[in-house]
Amino acid sequence: MQQALAKCCTLLITALGIATGSHAQTYPNRPITLVMPYSAGTGIDSATRVFAEKLRQHLGQAAIVQNKVGAAGNIGTEFVARAPADGYTLLVVANTLAMNPSLYKNLPYDPQKDLVPISLLFKGAMVLLANQNVSAQHLPEFIAAAKKAPGKLNYASTGVGTPQHLAMELLKSTTGMNVLHIPHKGAAEAVTSIVSGQVEIGFVPIQSALVQIASGKVHALAVSSPQRQAALPDVPTVAEALGKPFDVDLWYGLFAPAGTPPPVLQKLNQEVRSALGQAEAQRSLAAQGMTATPSTAGELKALVTADIKRWAQVIDAAGIRTD
Repeated sequence: MQQALAKCCTLLITALGIATGSHAQTYPNRPITLVMPYSAGTGIDSATRVFAEKLRQHLGQAAIVQNKVGAAGNIGTEFVARAPADGYTLLVVANTLAMNPSLYKNLPYDPQKDLVPISLLFKGAMVLLANQNVSAQHLPEFIAAAKKAPGKLNYASTGVGTPQHLAMELLKSTTGMNVLHIPHKGAAEAVTSIVSGQVEIGFVPIQSALVQIASGKVHALAVSSPQRQAALPDVPTVAEALGKPFDVDLWYGLFAPAGTPPPVLQKLNQEVRSALGQAEAQRSLAAQGMTATPSTAGELKALVTADIKRWAQVIDAAGIRTD
């Protein structure tokens, strides 16, 4: 009886292995949907469409970008988390994935259990802008001025709980300055508020601010990334300006529903590397203010784990809640 049971188990395991391998060999045999949980026309949306075209060329199947917007990316993310685990519905999401678990009490998905990482896709940096009424030309000068007038200066963000908001809260906790948060609806509105002088400073995506910086309507105090940015080579990093570590890149990764067959995940990772390795793709992404940064699945998993812990500390310390 035991021998018969063991034989049955062996046959079942073999059959599952053959089925999985067969699925990977034929994958994909129809279009893939890349769910974008942010609005059309944003920097990440444009970058994802560049990536989708390159992915189509490599996979031989269409990669369709579908915007499912709302709740700081939670609507689109939950949609993918509940989708069939067959490799045909994937998620392109920002590092809000690692922030939202601490911002929302009743998150409808678990980013570490309901999703599996495939690869990092792109990174983008932010720049800390100051309006022309701010006399400080360097970050230490602004920090000193803010400390002399606690609670009297304001900063813009692209919304409560966004990377731009949390980057400033991290800067506040790092430096001890007290500036007040004025949330806005997106980067364009935040930049307009800074340019007009309604608020003194604010972190915004670099690509959203280059025209205003070049025209002299605002000046750049620092960039949020660990390295200087090619688009603003003379602007120091926050870490340089402070003489201590500071790193708030905007990162974007590709995820699949939990349970997606490993051979499919491996194939997707290989194709991501090939698609983003093209010089043309890298130039197109650079025009969107993005840098191609493909990774292993393990590297993306480690990044998500570390960022969930990191941003939980910032969010709890600042008492930020969105629901």
